[in-house]
Amino acid sequence: MATLEDLEARVAALEAAQADYRAVLAAVNALGMNQREHSQRLAAVESEVRTGFADTNARIRSLEEGQAEIKDLLIRALDR
Repeated sequence: MATLEDLEARVAALEAAQADYRAVLAAVNALGMNQREHSQRLAAVESEVRTGFADTNARIRSLEEGQAEIKDLLIRALDR
């Protein structure tokens, strides 16, 4: 038969295990929140990069069109 001291020790051990479980659960939840924040930041950066590429591509097309117009003007001027 278990003594009162044995039962109190078991209860204390169970309470400690429960506290450890809660600490682990809190750490996992904090890690999940951190992961979500990083995911959101990464998505924002990816969006900015895509916009930057689109702007750069538009500028390159504009420069290429201008260069083609200059080339056409030079060819017409030399043909005269």
